[in-house]
Amino acid sequence: MSSHIHELWTELNLPEEYPELDKTSVLARVNTALDGSARPKEAHMKRNLRLTVLLAAALVLLTGTVAAAYRSGMLSLFFRGDTSQLEPYVQSASDTAENQDYRLRVDNSLYDGQNIYAVVTVEALNDQAAADLMSNRVIAQAHRETWGEEMANGLLESGSTGPDTFRSNLSSLCQSGSPDAPKLASSTGSRELPHPTDHSRAWQIDIQLCSYMGPLEYPLEVWVNFMGRDCAVEIPLNRMVEPIRLTPNEEVTYNTYTGHKGRLREFILTPVSFSIDAELLEDPGSSYYASFADMAEDVFFLRMKDGSILTRTQLGGVNGQFETVVDLSQVVSVIYGYTEFPADGSPSFPARLPEQLYPFTCTEIVPDGYGYFRFPVEELCTKLGADYQWDENTQTAAASYRGVTLTMTVGESGYRANGEWVELCYETRSDPSDPAYQALPQRIALEGGVLTAPVNLLESWSVDYPYLRDDSGTPIGQMLVIP
Repeated sequence: MSSHIHELWTELNLPEEYPELDKTSVLARVNTALDGSARPKEAHMKRNLRLTVLLAAALVLLTGTVAAAYRSGMLSLFFRGDTSQLEPYVQSASDTAENQDYRLRVDNSLYDGQNIYAVVTVEALNDQAAADLMSNRVIAQAHRETWGEEMANGLLESGSTGPDTFRSNLSSLCQSGSPDAPKLASSTGSRELPHPTDHSRAWQIDIQLCSYMGPLEYPLEVWVNFMGRDCAVEIPLNRMVEPIRLTPNEEVTYNTYTGHKGRLREFILTPVSFSIDAELLEDPGSSYYASFADMAEDVFFLRMKDGSILTRTQLGGVNGQFETVVDLSQVVSVIYGYTEFPADGSPSFPARLPEQLYPFTCTEIVPDGYGYFRFPVEELCTKLGADYQWDENTQTAAASYRGVTLTMTVGESGYRANGEWVELCYETRSDPSDPAYQALPQRIALEGGVLTAPVNLLESWSVDYPYLRDDSGTPIGQMLVIP
């Protein structure tokens, strides 16, 4: 990693107005952090790890005006695509708090009205505190009373953060909003970054509020459990990008897969998230939710000024958040159901979109021995509108969709996405450090003369595929494809 560090520094494209920045000194510290602190779980991160590791390490080394140069680095930890429109809203070095053993610092944060993204660092202030922090002992001990001995021992062994390390006044913040705002579930997620130094650790945290709150004059308080609330830091929530906010209060097709009708009261779009306030106008019955058919409720499209159509799945839209940043200035309209709502708030009108963009049940799925599913490749391509070519001589298929060409050869345990090899395997656990984790190989195959492939191949096309289930939750041999 060290041999590439100067090349990576160039990739950061730092502005020249920071002559006081001692690049040689910082590079040496970054090298030390990178060479000594990589964790196995970072290996499967979706982001570009090579650049992300450098940015994460650099973020926690710099403060004041110099830290402002790394705003784009902080954003690349959370989002894909052009993040430049968000850079003016990143707040750097917002707050610190400390006791006799540790210092908690907010390095950077971003607020969009319903989500808070931040990079935070905990620094040990003495040798014993450093030993406890770097060995994970202090985190394990803080979980022992609430979660028990097994949890504490597991955290000590794995070195992971645990469910209660990061705490906040999130619930009181939600209650302080408008009494008419829906009090939905809120959550806090975290992912550890490479260690900035041999006596500090850094995390990226992602906090989802209970509902859209807009700019707030009061900050969010965040603390780590082993330091206590007396050492809380504050994240300002008074500056954010102005969203697209539509309040049509119109009847729409609430679920284009089932055809159920509903009322769309409000749609909020920020560059990195969305919020939909809609309700069914009829009782769908208990099987509606048991079958995963409700997954088609939040399907929407963005019509852009260049004529392109962006889908929720294409943007990585999950749980109200995007992985890809949306340029709001280029959004012409929002399409929900079969109705198009102009971004400027003018009257809605019937939408005209290719049928392939809407959710559909793919086909009969062939169950395999380990509980995962396969699909007939050509049939799926037809329903997605993807190009499909089959070469009988080489037993190879090429399928192109959204600028990504997948090359699949019968018998192989993987495929190529735009020339890059992707291994196909079924993971029995999401965490490779789990003792029950297994990565079972899967193959491209001919079944009854039909080319089939495992459904996780669809991830290369940013296509979602929740399984349809019966009332008992058992898969019923079909899957819902959400382009």
